[in-house]
Amino acid sequence: MNYYALLYELVEDMVTRRVPFREDHLRLAREARERDELILAGALAEPVDRALLVFHVDNKSKVEAFARKDPYVLNGLAKRWEVRPWNVVVGNEYSPSSPASASSDTVAGTILRCWSARTTEAQLPKYLEHFSRKVLPELRRVPGYIGASVSLRRLESEVEIVVETTWRSLESIRNFAGPDLEAAVVADQAAALLINFDRRVRHLEIAISDRL
Repeated sequence: MNYYALLYELVEDMVTRRVPFREDHLRLAREARERDELILAGALAEPVDRALLVFHVDNKSKVEAFARKDPYVLNGLAKRWEVRPWNVVVGNEYSPSSPASASSDTVAGTILRCWSARTTEAQLPKYLEHFSRKVLPELRRVPGYIGASVSLRRLESEVEIVVETTWRSLESIRNFAGPDLEAAVVADQAAALLINFDRRVRHLEIAISDRL
């Protein structure tokens, strides 16, 4: 996945001239945002003569396709546009504020990815440390990831681990799991700490979510 900047050079009196086309433009932008392709978008002010849209996608052609469908481009409000690769150095790492903001994003229509495994009491602390130090930082880098929980059920001689991750869409999960969405993603280091684990996962669509 790469970052790309879509740059528009806008016509004069853009604020007035955009009115008939603005809703269609915003709808196109929202759809790209829901696909976890568009990160930020907006016009530069004082004066409103340029706009910047930041994408995080695997291919430059997706950004070009967006521009060619944009009502602002089709109706001549963007006099010129270009797509430039953007090498982000600072700002694309995990932010400590992310989990708090992520919980508020858990709304109807998001996807719950469920996976379970079993381990011993002796190996459990090592697995939890692996999840905290290795798995969570990787998840936080994936566009569309919202949050995760690890639950435990202690049995007679084993501990069942249930991992639930929340995502904005199945397309978001594809960024993490690849084309086979139901394939479990288990690192060798984690597998060595487990007695057994699911090779396939379940995906559930969240219908109602209540958080205080």
